[in-house]
Amino acid sequence: MSTRTLLNLVLFLAVLGLALVAWFKPGVKPVDAPRPITTGLTPELTGSLAVERLTRDPLRFSRRDGRWFLLADNRELPAADFQVRALLRLLEATATRYYPAGSLDLATLGLQPPQARVALDDVDIRFGATDALKKQRYVQVGDTVYLIDDQYQHLLNAAWPNFVSRQILEGRGAITRLELPTMTLAYTDDGHWRLDPEQQDVSADALQILIENWQNATALLTRRDNDSATGETVTVHTRDNTRPIVLRIVTRTPDLILARPDWGIQYLLPGSEADSLLTLPQPAPDPTVEPTGDTDASAAQSPSKPSTAP
Repeated sequence: MSTRTLLNLVLFLAVLGLALVAWFKPGVKPVDAPRPITTGLTPELTGSLAVERLTRDPLRFSRRDGRWFLLADNRELPAADFQVRALLRLLEATATRYYPAGSLDLATLGLQPPQARVALDDVDIRFGATDALKKQRYVQVGDTVYLIDDQYQHLLNAAWPNFVSRQILEGRGAITRLELPTMTLAYTDDGHWRLDPEQQDVSADALQILIENWQNATALLTRRDNDSATGETVTVHTRDNTRPIVLRIVTRTPDLILARPDWGIQYLLPGSEADSLLTLPQPAPDPTVEPTGDTDASAAQSPSKPSTAP
């Protein structure tokens, strides 16, 4: 065997050895496969949800006919679906680090007592402190403590108004009467909208657009109402409920804030929504036609082209 061939063989064996080391990683402990922190219950099958917090009032949710409701201040309010879904994702959380609860100092980890508890039907999840190294949250389910990504703290600390649906007419049927500060729209028996006071040159489409804007109005956020004692009001009557919704206009700029005193909350919308909810849409301006010297000739031509008449 020549020296060149021997050298090539040595290099080949060296490369092969490096490849085997990279593949098998001797001395490196394999990472455990992610393990679900709960089993059995799924978000779709969950019927009740409760959150207990050390520093805030508890939250109670229940599902009925496929919709979630928040129980707050002895009232049952439509819940923000996306907020509830975020809490339900706990049932799908996984962890690669977990330990027997009996082997840990639960008080040191903030689990005895827990900082918060989330009960999903009969599944109880206790929240503790954050791991200083990877910023993961200690949670206890049964006799096991897991470390999960800390995606839930903002939900666990939020006040109950944050969980109310942001759609102003959530769960209500079609509007039958809309009383605004400057006008009232009422649906008549013959299937038309009547405007009071009457205004000239207001189309049926403009009235329908205003009604649809209210039917679909959705806030950017909801919060507790503390300052709506005075101000103009908006009253919305709907077909499926004899009791109208009464809203108070707190501010129009820079944000449109509508308070619902009977629920103790405020809806915050962009200030640009004030015109679309409180005034009629303006008709589009008629296209401007440039005058020409020959009326008959210009009528036969496009207004955008100059006349070729003599």
